[in-house]
Amino acid sequence: MRTRASLALLIGGSTLAVGGAVVSFIYVLQPWRTCPDDDVPAGCPMLPDDAAILTVAMIVAVLATVMAGVGAAIRKRHDD
Repeated sequence: MRTRASLALLIGGSTLAVGGAVVSFIYVLQPWRTCPDDDVPAGCPMLPDDAAILTVAMIVAVLATVMAGVGAAIRKRHDD
């Protein structure tokens, strides 16, 4: 049972971490934005809703990385 749980933590955490990192990267670049002050969309000020999504994506990425680490540690401990 621990092997399945640790594998689920490892795979789920890894998947969520990658997803959170991708969403964070996209929201930092803001390719859909245009602003008169700057030529590059990443230089535009971020809207409050975009900032909230970026914050949540970054938190998810960090927590999912921890979750994957815990799953890997449980799996390694069980293998020993």
